[in-house]
Amino acid sequence: MPLTTETAKNPTLQITILGAGIAGLTCALALRHTNPSAKILLLEKSAFEKHKETGAALYLAPNCSDHLLRLGWHPRTSGSNQCEGFLSVDGMTGDVLKEMDLGFADEKWRGRDDGRVRPWVLSHRVDLHRELRRLVTDDTGEVPGNAAVLCCGVFVKGVDVESGMVELGDGRRFCSDVVIGADGNASSSRGFVDPGARLKSCNRSCYRFLVERRKLLDDPETRMLVEKNGYFADVTAPDRKFVIYPCRENQFVNFACFCPDDIEGTGNDWDQMGSKAKLEKSFESFWPPARKALSYAGDDLKVWQMMDAEPLESFVRGRLALIGDAAHPFLPFLGQGAAQAMEDGVSIAVLLQQGTKSAEILPLVQLYDQIRRERVHYIQEKTRMNGRDEGKGRLTPDELFGVLDFCYVHDEWANTDKHLAAWREREEKS
Repeated sequence: MPLTTETAKNPTLQITILGAGIAGLTCALALRHTNPSAKILLLEKSAFEKHKETGAALYLAPNCSDHLLRLGWHPRTSGSNQCEGFLSVDGMTGDVLKEMDLGFADEKWRGRDDGRVRPWVLSHRVDLHRELRRLVTDDTGEVPGNAAVLCCGVFVKGVDVESGMVELGDGRRFCSDVVIGADGNASSSRGFVDPGARLKSCNRSCYRFLVERRKLLDDPETRMLVEKNGYFADVTAPDRKFVIYPCRENQFVNFACFCPDDIEGTGNDWDQMGSKAKLEKSFESFWPPARKALSYAGDDLKVWQMMDAEPLESFVRGRLALIGDAAHPFLPFLGQGAAQAMEDGVSIAVLLQQGTKSAEILPLVQLYDQIRRERVHYIQEKTRMNGRDEGKGRLTPDELFGVLDFCYVHDEWANTDKHLAAWREREEKS
């Protein structure tokens, strides 16, 4: 039986989160705020030993940075920096296609109802993860609610979606009111919702690495790509491109280089070592300063095959709800993977807020699916379109900015609150 302890005013929920990546940690942190009495257990298969200095930066769009700020995170605590502008360069000729100062962004995507600033932030994934983990497990009183318990190096053998029982490979069992599958692209929890779900290749690979910005600034050939603080640069050709942007207070530059799969035999693990020779071969036709920038790739060069999946018919089954890439693997072409994972985590935390009764859990889990699935699948499809080769259905600049506006102005906290209030009103009338 689930471990809900009913009291007159303060029911205690036991919530088990499978996976302690950005999705799982954001969800756990949001639950500490919305349901301070909840008992939160995070089960993570890795020991976090692989979180080394790899080129794994990400940008936190306004629709997720807003939630992080509400939850006690601040860019300065993780060395993040503001995205100040955008530069697009023709990869073959070096011609500047577009340059845009993003000083308007704070005002454009400021909260429509509450006026809160929603910054566009560039962050190193390791730094963000470390700070989220600190906040989630904090027991000093800095964060409301019970400190989450984090267990690393564990293998989840099975989930009983009807009872909420989670069984580990070592035989231990944990009974939960709600189980949240947040175990990423290679999710095992996805199979408990849809046993037939499979990842599929999108026939592209991505190389990732970090370079000290000073090296690129000191090189006359590459300086123009990185000379402005906080600028996101896109160096593009019809069927391949690379993007670069700073992180860690503009001290490092993250590279993400996209090319057809036939250049490199790859798998879908994030931490496969990449071949510098094959990277350079992939971009050998590019403008010389672009090739010079790629020549700074070092021992941290990684490559992975980008994977997609058919949309799930539901993100939930019984007491199990999927969030993040476990529910909807995202390609990187709109930078919304982390944002949608955070929106998922916030949504389910709002639904499972303090005072949730045992009898409400199953319908609220279903409500999460109804709230999130349509929005996520729409953004996934626009992401796929933006990753197409030039002339083959890629979003036009006007279409792209329309989609970004749709993504960025959304407040999932308020949206879920609205849906929850409507659900409670319907329940009271029935």
